[in-house]
Amino acid sequence: MTNKEYTGTAYIGVVGNSTVNIEAYASIYHIHTWAGDSGPKYLSATKGFESRQAHINNFLATNHDFLLLLDGDQTFPPDTLDRLRSHKLPYVSGLYMFRSHIPRPIWFKWQEKNEFPMMPYYEIPKDDNLVKLGASGWGCILVHREVILAVRELLKGEKEVIEDDMDIWPYDLPRILKAIKMIELEGASAKVRDVAVATLKEEIRPLRVAKDNIGSDLRFPFFAREAGYTLWGDPQVRCGHIIQYAITPQDLISTAMTNKEGFEANRRMFTEEGPKEEIARLAKIQDTIKDLDVSELIKAAKAVKHE
Repeated sequence: MTNKEYTGTAYIGVVGNSTVNIEAYASIYHIHTWAGDSGPKYLSATKGFESRQAHINNFLATNHDFLLLLDGDQTFPPDTLDRLRSHKLPYVSGLYMFRSHIPRPIWFKWQEKNEFPMMPYYEIPKDDNLVKLGASGWGCILVHREVILAVRELLKGEKEVIEDDMDIWPYDLPRILKAIKMIELEGASAKVRDVAVATLKEEIRPLRVAKDNIGSDLRFPFFAREAGYTLWGDPQVRCGHIIQYAITPQDLISTAMTNKEGFEANRRMFTEEGPKEEIARLAKIQDTIKDLDVSELIKAAKAVKHE
């Protein structure tokens, strides 16, 4: 943990939709706040990430120290903000489940190396202590403005909350365009071309080298960690995720099979087979890149240099 203590008031932002669940609304309304806190403020958009980004932008325009982001389809203990803020940490998540008939936490395990794939939790932590996390969802998270500003600097103009493939690191587009222009200039010296190429290598850096998207709830924690911050989870801030599920007589008949076999299949998917397959897939991509024949490119570069 950092030695610095993070304190101050909070902006409370809720991401909802066109319909309001009374149970969720009531629980959010009853969250304890301090004098000086603002909200809860509700925003809805076509996609949840749009509302979250709008809350971040609105929060940064205030003088508040913390942003408490909540999902409007969840229930929260009255002491949610009290507990999260009491840790005096820059980045803390409450514990809640995916919205699924067979639930699992929207927490991902800490790995010493900050890389993908991130390994999801399936179990509930055995004690009440804070848990060091690799990532979590956005549904109940307290983040200090210092973290957001540090991540913003790394993103070089990208928004904090988007789905992204993260195939390469965020880059400075104007700097890349200038480097390309330097290479294209007629009569450019070898020194000018070397500077341009070095600039491109610095800006275009491989990250995941895969084109499938990563959710914003994994992307932001990754860059927060790159900026020097750790995400912590408080297993005692236990939230509810509201689902609509029609119970039928068949559920009574198949309860044993559903609870045993379905639960076990879901567990294997997210704790064993799923990550193994993802690791193998990314390794295959890396091997493909490693084995690329770049001899023709090298010959072309040498030819240009001797002109």
